[in-house]
Amino acid sequence: MKEYKGTIAECYKPTLENVTREFIAESLYRIMFSEDLPNFKFDFREKEAIDFIEEVLGEYIQKYDFYEEKAEKIIEALRNVNASDTDEPIMIVKDYKRFFENLRQLYEKNIELFFSRTRMSAFPRSEKDSFFEQIWLRATPEDFNNPEEFLKKQVQMASDTTFKKYDEETYLGHLDFLDNNILCVKNGIARTWDENFKEIELTIYDKDYYYSNKKVFFGMHYTLPVIRYGIYEKDGKKICSIGSIQNKGEDYEKGAMQKKIERKKYKANEGISEEDTYKVEPKNLMALSIFINMLNEAGITEIEIPGLYILDYDYHIKRSKQLLSCFEKEWPKEKIERYTEIYRRQKYYFERSYNKEDIISEIKSERLMLTFRRLLQHYTNGKILSYP
Repeated sequence: MKEYKGTIAECYKPTLENVTREFIAESLYRIMFSEDLPNFKFDFREKEAIDFIEEVLGEYIQKYDFYEEKAEKIIEALRNVNASDTDEPIMIVKDYKRFFENLRQLYEKNIELFFSRTRMSAFPRSEKDSFFEQIWLRATPEDFNNPEEFLKKQVQMASDTTFKKYDEETYLGHLDFLDNNILCVKNGIARTWDENFKEIELTIYDKDYYYSNKKVFFGMHYTLPVIRYGIYEKDGKKICSIGSIQNKGEDYEKGAMQKKIERKKYKANEGISEEDTYKVEPKNLMALSIFINMLNEAGITEIEIPGLYILDYDYHIKRSKQLLSCFEKEWPKEKIERYTEIYRRQKYYFERSYNKEDIISEIKSERLMLTFRRLLQHYTNGKILSYP
């Protein structure tokens, strides 16, 4: 067993026994039936797989007899998956042993990344549940047909160290088109529900403040949209999967650097046809261009992007309900009247996420593809190899 940067309970360590038990007995029911998660079904094609799951559930019931009803519902759903009158997606598992071993390996990498990201002293149950229940948000239609390969690829991407040298924020250079202000890069670790394990943050600093004392005052820096990515190897060649280009969140009050970028960003559209500017955010294009240059310097020239995340839309519908419930609970009428300005700020951030499933889906699919199509206007040696 690997040594981690923090402690982890024996029952949550990444052994095959623990992983199969926790996934089958704890997470499988919530994945298929919870009102808080996007639901989907599993089609285990091997009879041996169903027998194995039934055995695991039987052992669990011996310890917790209250779970018997849920266990029966799980087995019934697995045995009658194709008879179910539902539009829910179905994940097809052809090799259950490979499926669970790859899930175990990925869970082990997730634990390592958790301690690296949080510096916490212990691995909590909530993080275990989050992994088993939300890693599937990254799955495309192709992944639902081959989850064994999906998990294998995720292990590779979680293990990749191509941009490890940027784990601490690093100076990249001056931006000539932006008054010679400073560009820095940081290679970060994303969350389980994000589109990839890794993310690149590109931050622009006011050169005067950067060189004086490096203290970051409000408005003197701005982080471009974050690029979530994963690098894996296929046929001896490294390929970069870019899952999304997204703002982490605009500030309630725009600082000087953000205002400066907003004024200048449309210069990127000069000389470009209207068709190629449609639904393409210049700041996304700016971040992507810099990242493409970083990939090229690392010798990576092949890039893939997803066509569709199957569970993403339903996830954001259900998340909106949770956001509304929490927001209303947090802000009763008397508290709003007492802390009006704080409420306005919190309401601003709440409204940026609430009921935004349509625009979020569009950003992650259509707009991402349009951004890459637009990129070819600036990188004329690039070409599209295939469409999803």
